[in-house]
Amino acid sequence: MKLQDLFVPRRKISAGSPLAAARIEPGLYHYVRDAAGTPARFHLRVDSTDTGLLVANAAAVAKLRASGVIIAKAVLEGQPDPSIVGRLTTVFRGVTADQARRDVERVRDVISKLESPKDSYPILNMADPAFSSVDVPLERPLSADVPLAEPERIVPLLDRLWELAIPHVTFVAGEGCNPQWLIRAVERTEDLGLIAGVRIRGTDLLQGTLLADLATAGVDHVDVLYLSRDPSVHDALAGAGDHGAAVRALSEIQRCEICAVAEVALVETTLHAIEETIESLVARDVINAAVFAVAAPEREKAEGPLSGGALVQAAMLVEESAEQHGVRLIWYPPLRFDPRLPLAQQVRRGPRSSGDSAIRLEPDGTVIPGRGPWQPAGNLMAGDWDSIRNEPSYQAYRRRVETDTHCDTCPGLAICAADCPRHPEGWADDRGKD
Repeated sequence: MKLQDLFVPRRKISAGSPLAAARIEPGLYHYVRDAAGTPARFHLRVDSTDTGLLVANAAAVAKLRASGVIIAKAVLEGQPDPSIVGRLTTVFRGVTADQARRDVERVRDVISKLESPKDSYPILNMADPAFSSVDVPLERPLSADVPLAEPERIVPLLDRLWELAIPHVTFVAGEGCNPQWLIRAVERTEDLGLIAGVRIRGTDLLQGTLLADLATAGVDHVDVLYLSRDPSVHDALAGAGDHGAAVRALSEIQRCEICAVAEVALVETTLHAIEETIESLVARDVINAAVFAVAAPEREKAEGPLSGGALVQAAMLVEESAEQHGVRLIWYPPLRFDPRLPLAQQVRRGPRSSGDSAIRLEPDGTVIPGRGPWQPAGNLMAGDWDSIRNEPSYQAYRRRVETDTHCDTCPGLAICAADCPRHPEGWADDRGKD
């Protein structure tokens, strides 16, 4: 069942109108509900247009129009049905009490279904069926990928994300990351009520008591680099001994009752046995996979990265295998190969962002769109979101990903939801980063 809204405002709500009191203040609202003894987390984001998004257990998302926002917030706050019905019939034109009661019941039913914490998974791409068909624009991102830095830099960024109602943060923990910085970052994220994730190699996650400390801090998901069932293929890219560490890390993450996500990079060597790799994840009860490709244009073909055409073929193989084995799959934007850097270094660095509902946010506040050249779109700490959203680089990015790129050549591929994988213009090109 999808949250859809049939209501039209009774009349325009101006600041001096008695109906202005019915308006919900834009921002982020965090709720924890008991679902058969298990806490269920909801984030309700209300945008300046009075529309919003309901995020359940960091996994499912429903787009809401103004009436859906009112109903969802009231239900999550435990308000009685007569009160909600009265508010709806006052604010929305032509709505009868019976109609309002039916819609309140429907929203209660949807929230009840979303309360189940099973299959918890980080937020999916905008075209995923978890989103309703209601045509509500995404006013601002749902998540930010932030490279780990010292708390003095990270904490103000997190406070700013809360102010901007961006509910999900994934920390990119590089090789040899500082465990205390990572723990502090997750603690602050959870203190604010945001969703906290970590992207990391198994070798780095297993240092000391880091994983147990992250679990105590309240981390919601941990994404571990897992490149191949073959240890030699994995270790050649991720580092000596990392395959064994990744296997142990995924097991320990699940033991700590944290959502485990396998991050898979598609290059020539990992593609050879991708079906067996997916099977090996399922055998370890890992059913969440985040996949990105390192790609190069045909005219710049090098050993290791995939070409655009090969990427399409690889996507077909990955999606068929994931569907066959019941693996939940999310595509991250392809990363354009940089011939100046070793392939292994680019694989370990990983994707720029976690999909097209995300931004890359540097520790100094610089915002980088999820695809295209490494071109700043402003600074989150120095300006408001509207100024960033109106930057030419961000506008060009949103125009690409909000255009339907599905075609008859490879119909139905999820990787095509945001941009055609054949076109380098739609890849994340980090060559201008350093």
